[in-house]
Amino acid sequence: MIPRNILLVMLILIVSSCQSKKAVHLKTVLEQKKRVVFNIMLGKNGPNEQKLKCLIDGDFKCAQQAISEEERAFNKIINEINALETGDIKYGNEIKSATSNYYKAIKESEIFDRLVIAQQQISQNETNTEKIRDAAMRQHGQLSRERLEMHKIISKKEQVLAEVQKQFDLLNHLR
Repeated sequence: MIPRNILLVMLILIVSSCQSKKAVHLKTVLEQKKRVVFNIMLGKNGPNEQKLKCLIDGDFKCAQQAISEEERAFNKIINEINALETGDIKYGNEIKSATSNYYKAIKESEIFDRLVIAQQQISQNETNTEKIRDAAMRQHGQLSRERLEMHKIISKKEQVLAEVQKQFDLLNHLR
């Protein structure tokens, strides 16, 4: 009798602790997207590095093109995440939504550079009057304050994502 009860308990524990293959796959795909975002932001020869090189060279048009490339890359990632099937995965929609929202916030911060670069270009253009250049510098200061607010939003979305990931992993027995 006792061996049968132990066997039953072990069987229940094994069945209840099984990881969902779909959840594992979703987590793997989201981790791959995370690496792609890392390469966009910090990777050698990535769009962000290209933008910085252009700015160092004073080539504002090239920098704007790099931002456009970066935006397209983020849009592709966000669309791919939104297209993921979550079906019956516990907390699947939540992890997908939190990840997408986090990357959208990062994308908005990165494409915000368009405005900063435009003001920088105006302020450095010596054919503009001093009054126009000074106005551009003031606007640049305002944009810096807005950027700070964007970073606060990103930080909040990152915290939400971390909490959702924790819950996702817990519910799907991934840790």
